[in-house]
Amino acid sequence: MKKYLYQFMVALMAITSFTLVACSDDDDDPTNNNGRNSIEINGVSYNLSAFSFMGDWNETLRKGDFTVAVDNESNGVINVDYYTFSYHNATCPQVGDDFAEMDLALTPLIEEEEGSIIDLEDSFKYVSGTAVVTNTNPSESEITVNFDNLRMSNGSSSYTFKGTATLMFEY
Repeated sequence: MKKYLYQFMVALMAITSFTLVACSDDDDDPTNNNGRNSIEINGVSYNLSAFSFMGDWNETLRKGDFTVAVDNESNGVINVDYYTFSYHNATCPQVGDDFAEMDLALTPLIEEEEGSIIDLEDSFKYVSGTAVVTNTNPSESEITVNFDNLRMSNGSSSYTFKGTATLMFEY
């Protein structure tokens, strides 16, 4: 049931995020990234989205997930692309842990150009690079991960992540 609720919430958030529109050029100074951090995916820099999912770690199952949600602007419309990473580990992620060493998998939920959403059932597997925990902040429900050329692949498709992202995470 939790799986179906999760999929429903992912679809609902994705649909809701498609309605965001930038109305003018008078937003905050773009050189300061509007106070948010950004990440590079396949050589393109994206702002982390305000719309994200809470990552977690399940002690009983010894696995967890976290999501990198980015704003993808096209023609004045901001869509949100979700990249959900799942992992297996003996303990909750701690500073210095490398998710790349935790049976890391990636499931993207992104919008294609023609407006259809693709949720790839076959997850992307770890190829190379690192995703190291650089900070944990349980009181703020945040985790910070430094992606250093983390490459995830699924056959002929791949994603490469670079940069540091502070993400929502339930401890």
